[in-house]
Amino acid sequence: MQIENISQIEKREFGFMFEDRVNPAKLNMHRYKAFLTQRELEWYIREYQPAHCFVSTTYYSSSFDYKGMIGSDLFFDGDYEKNLMLPRADAETIYEALLDDFALKEVTLNFSGSKGYHVIAFDEAPRILDGRARREIVDYMVGRYRVETIDAPASCDLRRLRRITGTINSKSGKFCEVIKTSF
Repeated sequence: MQIENISQIEKREFGFMFEDRVNPAKLNMHRYKAFLTQRELEWYIREYQPAHCFVSTTYYSSSFDYKGMIGSDLFFDGDYEKNLMLPRADAETIYEALLDDFALKEVTLNFSGSKGYHVIAFDEAPRILDGRARREIVDYMVGRYRVETIDAPASCDLRRLRRITGTINSKSGKFCEVIKTSF
């Protein structure tokens, strides 16, 4: 499977989880990694074979802290341990609501490779929304559409890392993949 082409890659933070050399059952997170090109990212993943690969929803001008933030993709995380049908239905609802109710144009619905789905809006306009505004959108989805599986703290987190599509979720052995895209 092909690794996702990361837009504005030079403005993103990356994180990777690797097996601990002493205790292989333990995973260690390596964050604050940057790449200038897609080719560098793909080489890194092939060369080091991390167990998990993540990219920030946030765009940074310089340092990977709040001072360097210049925006964040609108991100929704939905998980449910017992049945993947419910988070899939909720993710479909969020996807359609972003297109119809919010008139967004660049939206994807992704399978996380494990117990849920991610809906991401890449449109520029919502990138400026703060955590409170994102919480209002989450509340709207819950109130209007009865979305049950949305993880509100993860969905409102401006500095969230999300899985890179086209990489394997080592917990399940399945790929994180795009299910639907509007662009």
